[in-house]
Amino acid sequence: MKKNFTLSLLSLLMIWLHSAVFAQIESPPTEKIYRSFYNETITLKCENSEKAIRKRYCIFIDTTKNSPFYQKLNERTEFDDYHLSLIERASRDFRNAKKIQNLWSFKDDARMINLRAKWVQIQKIEGRPYLFYANDRKNNAFFHLTDSTVVVSKDGFPETYFIKNIKDFQKSTIIECFNGAKFTFNIIDPKTKLAVWKAESSQFEHGVMYQLVVPTSSFRFYNMIVNHSAEDKIPDDFVFDEIDFETMLSFVGKMR
Repeated sequence: MKKNFTLSLLSLLMIWLHSAVFAQIESPPTEKIYRSFYNETITLKCENSEKAIRKRYCIFIDTTKNSPFYQKLNERTEFDDYHLSLIERASRDFRNAKKIQNLWSFKDDARMINLRAKWVQIQKIEGRPYLFYANDRKNNAFFHLTDSTVVVSKDGFPETYFIKNIKDFQKSTIIECFNGAKFTFNIIDPKTKLAVWKAESSQFEHGVMYQLVVPTSSFRFYNMIVNHSAEDKIPDDFVFDEIDFETMLSFVGKMR
């Protein structure tokens, strides 16, 4: 009987060891670390587990919707006092050049209801949209749309465009600004306000720029890819999807 008890104990021990090994394989150390720090996050890419644990170097998906990274990304969409002074200076120079006291205001235009907001770029991986948080704020694209201006964060500095006219065109809203700049919005998801943003200006590379964007009020609908690296380095094998914006806009138009 003692022999049978010993064999049973050994069998249970072997089963426990076997389960522990597979548990370690299924849940790598990095994932455990990030789950303990940020509550329900999933490791996406990592150079090596030991380095990630020691320096918290990793790229991962944050699914919490209320982590410090969501708060920091929201804070990044605010210009600091210095940048606000640049925006005010641009506004003052524009008013002086036009010899007017106030900017043109479109706050009563119904088309502006869903557009007046702080907008942040969305990235896609394997066809799924994600917010993206980078350590270097220059790598987080955003812009503000007010009733009078479109203020674009360009390399971390604000470029201010003053609205001249608003019109509809093929399910899109077009905002024309003084100096020839033009911004086209097409909201493709009414629930989350996910939109395609097309910016046309001589100040952009190639004269045109497309982005997939959402207002900060829609952060709760999206998981976030976090690049948690001191050097803000992204592994070479980690790339965002290339989005065919023209096809997307054409498809959305047909669906509507």
